[in-house]
Amino acid sequence: MLKRFVKDMAIYLPSQFLPAITAFITTPILTRLFLPAEYGYWALATSVSAFLVALAVSGFGSAVLRFYPAYKAQSTLNVLFATLGISITAVITIVAGVSYLALFLLKEFLPSALVQLLPLVILVFVAESIFTVFISLMRAQERSGSYTSFQLFIRYGGLAVGLLLVVVLGFRVEGLLWGTFLTLVLALPFLIFLTTRGVGIHPQHFHVMDALQMWQYAWPLMLGNVAMWGLRVSDLFIIRSFWPERDVGLYSVSYNISAKSIELLVALFLLSVSPLIFNTWESEGREATERTLTMVTRVYLLLCLPAAVGVSILARPFVALLTAPDYYEGSKIVGFVVFSSFAWGLSNIAMMGIAIKKQARRLGANQIVAAFTHIGLQLLLVPRFGYVASAISTLIGYTVLLVLQTLASRPYLTWRFPFRTLRNVMAASVVMGLVAWGIYGMSHAWSKVSLAYLFLSIIVAVPTYVVCLWWLGEVKPEEKHAVLQLWHRVTGEQHV
Repeated sequence: MLKRFVKDMAIYLPSQFLPAITAFITTPILTRLFLPAEYGYWALATSVSAFLVALAVSGFGSAVLRFYPAYKAQSTLNVLFATLGISITAVITIVAGVSYLALFLLKEFLPSALVQLLPLVILVFVAESIFTVFISLMRAQERSGSYTSFQLFIRYGGLAVGLLLVVVLGFRVEGLLWGTFLTLVLALPFLIFLTTRGVGIHPQHFHVMDALQMWQYAWPLMLGNVAMWGLRVSDLFIIRSFWPERDVGLYSVSYNISAKSIELLVALFLLSVSPLIFNTWESEGREATERTLTMVTRVYLLLCLPAAVGVSILARPFVALLTAPDYYEGSKIVGFVVFSSFAWGLSNIAMMGIAIKKQARRLGANQIVAAFTHIGLQLLLVPRFGYVASAISTLIGYTVLLVLQTLASRPYLTWRFPFRTLRNVMAASVVMGLVAWGIYGMSHAWSKVSLAYLFLSIIVAVPTYVVCLWWLGEVKPEEKHAVLQLWHRVTGEQHV
């Protein structure tokens, strides 16, 4: 089971690693092309698009993953595709229409720079919503290679076109949005054709009862995902309400750097976990599923917790490496953000019980409670303490979500948390962090960045962590054997 899980992660790795790299490529460029205030407007615009996607189709994307196996087993994919296609067309049309009306009514109350971006944002929302549903369909079909290819094309294609418009044709931040939109429009016909090939989307196969069943599953998740949007990006609007656009830009840049650095691993786990858990439940039952869940949690702790500690320790030089000096101040939120992402990943593992039992309403309710906790804390603290309070409240919100998901899933699936692994990983991570902090401290460059010492601290810290785990007995005999085999292959030594 472990080998299968690792294999799935390896297949999905390019779809997470290479897009995540774009954030580290674009941040040095964008922070030098745009001042923090302008970057803040772009961040607000993309947040509006994310909110509309969550509102319109995020629940349908989850429904596809859950219902596709049953339709496939019954040879009724024609019904699924027709029902799904008509349903999302209706929802997207309604949300887009209401959005344009709201823009017309509220434009006098919004910053003029943001108003100019919003019509384009709504176009991006329409294209991204369709992409979200059909890329979920491709994931449900377990076509990981095609999934990865489309994700890379959207990320790198949108980046390339956007930078071309900005650098060559003189666009400002709207050029980045046009790049995303044009790339999505180019990819969508191929994505829809590949996912529905051999079946197609024919309106005569639309079934009202199937649409109602899909909607009943989707709407609680939609509300929950809107709440998750509140957990993730409502920060920008709340900060903007009390502080200048500069603070929005500072927060957004450091948040993106922090989140991308850890979510590379977190999202990779989550892509592999759901299909593995669902398939194990259907084929082997509860006991095997619980063992698999413990295995997944252990691997998650081994990889993601030290990553969160390392990024937190080296936050200042890490941000300084990727941004212009005007943005360095934002590094103070990095630790809170990376541990928020870590807690978010754990909450997605914890919720497997209610996901298996299709308890969509409970899942959505938990997300809403966590989001309101987060937003309430922000409204209380941000006016006085600034954007750092947003980062702290984000961590608290995701911690609340983790607790709620754990309690809700307990009746359906026992999560045997590997506390021994947690203890060992925490100890090894502390030692690793002290080593990284000590080595980089020798550079006396905390106010800027020393590239040589940054890389040296990472190069020394990683094997320090592995050695600590080995010494603590966390590495299992079969894992030790695999490591030794790899070492002998690399060094060319004969293994006796």
